[in-house]
Amino acid sequence: MDDGRRAYEVRYGWNAPTVRGALLCLLLLGLAFVPGSPGWAAVVLGIVGAMSFSAIALLACSRRVALRVDPEGVTLGGTPFGIETERMGWPEVVSIDLWTEQSHRMVKTPHIGVRHRKGSAPPLEASSFPGLRQLDEYLATRVPAEFVETFRGTVLASRGMALWRVDRSRLKATVQAFAPEVHVFDRLD
Repeated sequence: MDDGRRAYEVRYGWNAPTVRGALLCLLLLGLAFVPGSPGWAAVVLGIVGAMSFSAIALLACSRRVALRVDPEGVTLGGTPFGIETERMGWPEVVSIDLWTEQSHRMVKTPHIGVRHRKGSAPPLEASSFPGLRQLDEYLATRVPAEFVETFRGTVLASRGMALWRVDRSRLKATVQAFAPEVHVFDRLD
């Protein structure tokens, strides 16, 4: 039985979301060859389809780490396209958030975020901004002070999970095993 004491790791690869994305790109590429379509449309569809398929295939074949949770902390993986790998140790991690963003009527993208203190700017003084002072006063009546203080001065490092999925129960068990003080907020649809 898995007690959650092992590292949890997710890698890019050929899984259901990746195959769906690749097939959509191939459909776009195929539309470029439909007889009777304007030349400019065929060129645009062909370029977009081929480049998108190449990007997905490169990422899937790279087998890069997308997410790793281990005894030292959390790693959000990078991509060959400019997103850098971020490593956060447990002492600086406050929470791990899972949520869904609806970027289009039919497209929902799951995200993961790690709220941490590493590299965060010092918190703004509430007295210097009346709006912040009012927000602090309001929160003081609605949210426990220790909860607010836990998240003050943190930043969020996040990644979209369009081409990979997280096993929510394994993630929660691993976080609980290595850092029980870290909050896991699961708001995935």
